[in-house]
Order: sequence, then C-alpha cells, then structure tokens
Amino acid sequence: MASVNGVAGNPPNTLTILGCGTLGSAILFGLLASSAEKSKKVENGVIDQVQEAHLLNGFDHEAPEKHENIQKPSRILACVRTEQSAEGLRKQLPIFEHALPVNVIRGDNSRAVQAADTVLLGCQPKDLDSCLGAPGVERALRGKLLISILAGVTIPQIEEVLARGETKATVKTNGDSTTAENSRTTSIIRAMPNTASFVRASTTVITACSIATPSNLRLVEWLFTCIGTVTHITAAQFDACTALCGSTPAFFALFIESLLDGAVALGLKRSEAQIMAAQTMKGAATLMLAGEQPETLKEKVATPGGSTIQGLVELERKALRGTVADALIRCTAAASTLGSKQA
Repeated sequence: MASVNGVAGNPPNTLTILGCGTLGSAILFGLLASSAEKSKKVENGVIDQVQEAHLLNGFDHEAPEKHENIQKPSRILACVRTEQSAEGLRKQLPIFEHALPVNVIRGDNSRAVQAADTVLLGCQPKDLDSCLGAPGVERALRGKLLISILAGVTIPQIEEVLARGETKATVKTNGDSTTAENSRTTSIIRAMPNTASFVRASTTVITACSIATPSNLRLVEWLFTCIGTVTHITAAQFDACTALCGSTPAFFALFIESLLDGAVALGLKRSEAQIMAAQTMKGAATLMLAGEQPETLKEKVATPGGSTIQGLVELERKALRGTVADALIRCTAAASTLGSKQA
C-alpha cells in the first residue's frame, strides 16, 4: 500500500479524490475495503480465472454486464490540505491490505488532477471556487470525468466556475478575453452518497450533465455500487434526495440515541442497548428493502391490546410523524442554499 506525498508516474486508470473529509474519506475507505475483499478472494482461489480477469481491470467481480469494459481505477490519489489530515489518512491505510494503491497528496490539487482520469470532488461546498479555481485545475480537467459529491452545488454552478477558470487562462495566454472558446469538455456527474460508504452500505443518487456519455454513467454507477446502491434521479430532485439519503443517517442516530436514553433509564447498559437497538433497526430496514411496506410492518408488530401500540400512540400524540416530515423539508431547503455560500 503506497502512501506518499507526491505523484509518481501516471498509470492509465487513476481516481483522484479532491477533499478527504468525512464523506470523501468514507468513500475512499469503502472502495479500499471492496477492492481488498475481492483481491483476497482471488488470492485464496475463491474466484475463478474469468472473474480474476475482471478484477485485473478494477475491483468488482460481480458487476452486471453493463459494467464490463469500464476503465476502472487501478490507483487512487487522495488529496488533502493539511499535513494533519494527510497523516491521519496514512495511519489508516495499512489496515486495507491487498487493496488498491493510494497516494496521499497535500496541497497540490493541480498535479493530482493532471494525473487523473476521473476526479471525485469532495471539498466543502463553500470551497468550490478555491478548489476548482486553483491555477491549472480547469485545464487539467478538460476531457475528463468530474464527479461532484458537494451538497447543494448544482452542475451549472460547477460549469460556471470552470468557465471562469477557462476565461482567466485564455486572458493570461492571449490577453483578450473575447478570444476564449468553450473548449472545455469536462463531463460532470453529480452524486450524493452518505457516510455509510465506509461500511459499503451507502445509498447514492446520481444525475449527469448533457455531455456525459453512457460510459461515464456506467463508471459512476459501478463506482458507487462498490459501496452500496445507486439510483438515477433528475436534477430537480437532488436537494430532496440530499436530505433523504445524505442527512437522515444523523436522524436515525438521534432516534437510536433517544432509545438508548430510555433503555438506560430502565436499567439497561448503554453499550448493550445500542447493539440491540441498532440491530433491530437494521432488521426492520432489511424487511422493507425486501419489499415489506412500512405500514404493514408496523401493523404486524402492533398487535391489538399489546404494548407496541401503546408506544405508537404516545409517539403520535407527540407528533413524531409531522416533526420528522417537517425536519426533512427544512433539511431540503437548507441543502438548496449550500451552493450559494461559497467563499
């Protein structure tokens, strides 16, 4: 596992992650876990020769046919701003034995983008201008695939930042902004995964710009399928899905935390209660993913005259349903403004 503060060579399939904060690092570690697992299966003879051939072109051996012939990454460049962040990543990389090689790069986005075939944009939304507007970044992105996981930042906003960078480069070169031509060919796909990417249990929604190709979409779908599920949506639905997919892990955590407080008050150990509550939530989610409707599941558990219905009545009395719905609506409204808070 490589972990250096530089770019050594330029292999054919490189994924550069610009910004390894909470979500960026969760995606990174999820991808590494996926590649490590499949590499171990090859090493132990669990995967046959045909599947091994697929692995040599990436790290997904169970992808459907539409994921074949994709130029999958063979290494990852993880970009951070501070030495503290770089050191934090380096300390965690050794646990992913047999995974893709990773180079940790500090403060040199331009070179990392130049070395990339695909770029995952994971900076803070407010840092969009400074990240993509850095010298050389816009030119380095031309002809490449840019995947944005920035909440609240639309594809047109990203295109505008890149266009400004192109104009500046043209003025600097020719001294006349009127000679600037729209030579930029960056394909932009917007994605919103969540922090469960770390355990490869994310749900990701994606939408694409007009020039994104089917192969671009297949690569992005494959990438996020490695760490969870993928749903295609329209640009108009993105803020709502940002709230529903990206923010609700915090909602669920708050609900679990509330259950733990009640359990402790009833004499249970918090650590044991957390395992029981989380596993129960996971079980209910698994049933619904298998096709069980929420109201059906609720009715099956809440038998007449039982204790469950008493708890449900109390939750309804305290307006849980309306409160949660309102919280999601407020969260969606807030997400729509994040792109306007750029530094």
